[in-house]
Amino acid sequence: MRKSSLLLLLVIAVVGCARQGYPSGGPKDDKAPVAQGTTPGNESRNFTDRQFYIQFDEYVVLKNAEQNVIVSPPMNPKPEFTTKGKGILVKIKDTLQPGTTYLFQFKDAIADFTEGNLLPSFEYVFSTGDAMDTMMLSGSVLSARDGRPWKETVTVLAYRDGDTVPSRITRADKSGRFAFHYIPDGSYRLVALEDKNRDMKVGDDEPVAWLDQSFRSADSIDSASVARLRISAPEQRRQRVVSSDMPSKGHITIVTAMPMKHPVVGGEPVEQWLNAKGDTLMLWCLNPKCDSTVIVLSDEGLQDTLKLRYRKPRRGSAQTEQPPLMKSLFGGNNAYYDNLQLAFTNPIIAQSDSLQIELMAMKDSTVSYCQAVLDSSRLRATVKASVKSDEDYRVRIPAGMFTDLYGTLSDSLVFPFKPKDFAILTVQIDNPTGSPLVVELIDGKDTVVAFRTIQGSGTLRFDHIGAGAYRLRAVVDADGNGRWTEGNYALRRQPEEYFLYGKTLQLRERWEMEEQWLVGSEGPESDNRNSSDNR
Repeated sequence: MRKSSLLLLLVIAVVGCARQGYPSGGPKDDKAPVAQGTTPGNESRNFTDRQFYIQFDEYVVLKNAEQNVIVSPPMNPKPEFTTKGKGILVKIKDTLQPGTTYLFQFKDAIADFTEGNLLPSFEYVFSTGDAMDTMMLSGSVLSARDGRPWKETVTVLAYRDGDTVPSRITRADKSGRFAFHYIPDGSYRLVALEDKNRDMKVGDDEPVAWLDQSFRSADSIDSASVARLRISAPEQRRQRVVSSDMPSKGHITIVTAMPMKHPVVGGEPVEQWLNAKGDTLMLWCLNPKCDSTVIVLSDEGLQDTLKLRYRKPRRGSAQTEQPPLMKSLFGGNNAYYDNLQLAFTNPIIAQSDSLQIELMAMKDSTVSYCQAVLDSSRLRATVKASVKSDEDYRVRIPAGMFTDLYGTLSDSLVFPFKPKDFAILTVQIDNPTGSPLVVELIDGKDTVVAFRTIQGSGTLRFDHIGAGAYRLRAVVDADGNGRWTEGNYALRRQPEEYFLYGKTLQLRERWEMEEQWLVGSEGPESDNRNSSDNR
């Protein structure tokens, strides 16, 4: 018995000692790896080795080295990158050029082994000659449309004047900034692109930015000219069907890359409607039970055969097999509060004259009657109602008021609404650009909520604008097409310029705000002293 007790105590002691040897918890490692040295040394001259090694203070991993390690000048074949011990071994496969400075930029390519903490950037440089190139060039690449950083990775190429291939390469960071280090003295042409296939060439479908003038390298970032490039996606030049779908029996939706002009549909007998932009074609088979068909779509630059099939929604799906014929489009933030909108799933071919829409004012239960007016598409109707702002109403549309092309009668519909008052913005435009302008009103999410066009100088009015913060943006519409136009690298046509009004406008309900803007000037021309609550 005593021996058993001693044995049990011994086991407990051993287990306790083992646990003390492996403490749990502790602070999390959030530090990036630290380079402790390189072999050969960084900034070596007369470099003749076929490899180099970077030593770190801990074990590391490589993250997509082929994409995240930028070698300048480019090498072909590309170097080989492997981890070895607490470091990275780089084997050079290409023939090194004499008297040349080579730079290896590790951008988010190195992380520690245990926690994955990234080393944002590390550079290794050597020269095959007696001297090291030390000049630099910096700049930024931003969206030509809104001045924000581009969402995808942007590669920046530097061409020596007279060269047709880039001599140096780098990558813009997440804020759009870039810098070329260790480059030879000289003038450079710059091209930035979203290099999707990593061939360092501008593809037809790749967003691109370039400068028409060359930039001179400098001996420091502070003394360098800052190059500003404006990147834009290429204009879609090839017409094609982007998507086609049969969301419900007999109903087909087709979306194309470019606006259609005069689409012709062959095969199944259909009724069709083309949206205002011309890029969405809606079809209704005259056979309402049609659940599969083949149609031929023809238009200028387009000839396509589409096979379509209706797929019944899975059980539990939010999608309904046959959506309701009629629904209300009214929302509390609808700027056009005095025009209640109805939407229809199918084109309406008949409207009852004997049935009227009931409008009840909840304040005193007063009931009035109004009618709905179909638009040219027969997919929308406007309810002509006389209402007051900030009062509660209830709308009741009786069943059977509308009949669609299949003979289906609309169900009854009841919904409440409370119309709101909105702001009016008037802008006096002084336009010295010599080109037409597209003046856009932009909300806090950079969404264009309204726009107006103007040929020269004059007054623009924005009605029914919801309360909130807005900016004004004026696009210099050089081609006169009524919208902002992307750049075209093949034609060397830069993206159209724009100007931002120098301050944010705070619009309020029942306010009419007046502003004066000298487009292209720095800062606003007024300080809202003309704003008034005199509506």
